[in-house]
Amino acid sequence: MRATEKWRILIIEDDAHIAEGLKLNLSLQGYETAIADSGTEGLRLWKEYNPDMIVLDIMLPGLDGLSVLRHIRLEDEKLPVLILS
Repeated sequence: MRATEKWRILIIEDDAHIAEGLKLNLSLQGYETAIADSGTEGLRLWKEYNPDMIVLDIMLPGLDGLSVLRHIRLEDEKLPVLILS
């Protein structure tokens, strides 16, 4: 995790209102954020964005949140993930 930089948080959420609300509130607290609206997009952004934490919705179109988490845990067992249901 970054000690001197802002934390990067990846939000994987298909409901635009929830995703934008999370992004706004996290940004106001000084975090950098990126949003993915599907599990597949979330996995792509996870590799590209290299977040310090993920906020992950369970009910996603296509690849669901638990499947996304399984993929992530194969490569990173310690990345903090906050699950939304």
